[in-house]
Amino acid sequence: MRDLRPEILAFYEAGREAARLSDGSLAGPLEFGRTTELIGRILEPPPLRVLDVGGGPGNYAVWLTARGDEVLLVDAVPLHVEQARERSLAAEIGDARQLHCATPTRRSTSCSSWGRSST
Repeated sequence: MRDLRPEILAFYEAGREAARLSDGSLAGPLEFGRTTELIGRILEPPPLRVLDVGGGPGNYAVWLTARGDEVLLVDAVPLHVEQARERSLAAEIGDARQLHCATPTRRSTSCSSWGRSST
């Protein structure tokens, strides 16, 4: 896995991402609600196998799991993987530029994080 630039890692290791979508400001819940609405329109009905690349601490993976999907979250930030695992999500450290995963089947899909990207 290629290393993240130090300033990117420092930003995400500060731990603010886990609460960003529910921090009490309008922007977070609005982003989460609109994004889940759009994802719900595109995805086939559950159960799907979803690869959530750059999934951060797992906000969208929790939603996908609750709708009945099997989710593997992959993120380059160790703190995010730890936070996702604390939420009982399957999560591993990985690099979106070098993924090693099986070829999706018809009942599989992959999605990336729809949030901000700084890599």
